[in-house]
Amino acid sequence: MYRWVLIAHSTWRWVVVLGGLAAVGSALYGLRHRTGWQPTGALCGRLFGIAVDIQVLLGAALYLVFSPLTTSGLSAAGQGSASSDLIYFSTRHGVVMVLVLIAVHLSAALVRRGRDDASRQRRAAVCYGLTWLLLCSAIPWWRPWLRL
Repeated sequence: MYRWVLIAHSTWRWVVVLGGLAAVGSALYGLRHRTGWQPTGALCGRLFGIAVDIQVLLGAALYLVFSPLTTSGLSAAGQGSASSDLIYFSTRHGVVMVLVLIAVHLSAALVRRGRDDASRQRRAAVCYGLTWLLLCSAIPWWRPWLRL
């Protein structure tokens, strides 16, 4: 079961990355062309949030149930013999991704509260952009990009 959840988590990462790019790109396009807040912008932001939700659920399943890496990492951390991968996956990756989950939902709330179309576009570009950068900072790019 571990292998299948890991494959799903690894593959879904690209949906999340592209969803974030779509949300930011839609907002930047609206700002550049001075268009009103379009339903596609709201949809891109919503899909980015849903993609992050699914990714965090898959990651939580790996972290809490299936992954031998995190369970051994947590036990080795107390002994001082943990490798950098063990430390990364048992602490940093999970913490930052939970922050991404919080940030994407806060971004959606801030965008909805924009006074006019231009402020919604600006808020979407800044908030989703910062969330996307935080997300990309915690992706383990040295791991296989696609598992099959």
